[in-house]
Amino acid sequence: MKTKNLFLVGLILVFISCNDKKIFSEHKTDFKSNQWQKNDVKLFDIAIDDESKNYDVTLSISHVFDYQFDKVPVTISIKNPKGETEIMNIDLIIKDATGKDKGDCLGDICDLKQTFKTNTKLIKGNYVISVAHTFNNSYLPNISSLGLDVTLSE
Repeated sequence: MKTKNLFLVGLILVFISCNDKKIFSEHKTDFKSNQWQKNDVKLFDIAIDDESKNYDVTLSISHVFDYQFDKVPVTISIKNPKGETEIMNIDLIIKDATGKDKGDCLGDICDLKQTFKTNTKLIKGNYVISVAHTFNNSYLPNISSLGLDVTLSE
């Protein structure tokens, strides 16, 4: 009985310590028929309270296993508290050079995380980050969620 309780306490401590670095996490799951429409720009509102620290900003995407594309082109727009906007065009790399999925797959769904800002200073205040795909079609198929995480850098 003592070993079981000790294991549970240890597990709880691991979860608590892992979440200490997370400042923001939100996932959008409103993709009808698993299609991300071209005009469906996803918005994330983030509040930064401590500008003395550095942050990592990570985009996550959930897609159907054995995705038909190797990468997903996206445009990320970051509006800072001063009203200045930074625009980034990146590719979410879905598969490695051998064609193997880079995400964590469980059943038919794979979750991919890609950090696009590392060890970055963010000023105190509210940020609006928008994400749109730039795929050459009216929609991007087989997408079930899109998320954004902001964590303290190590």
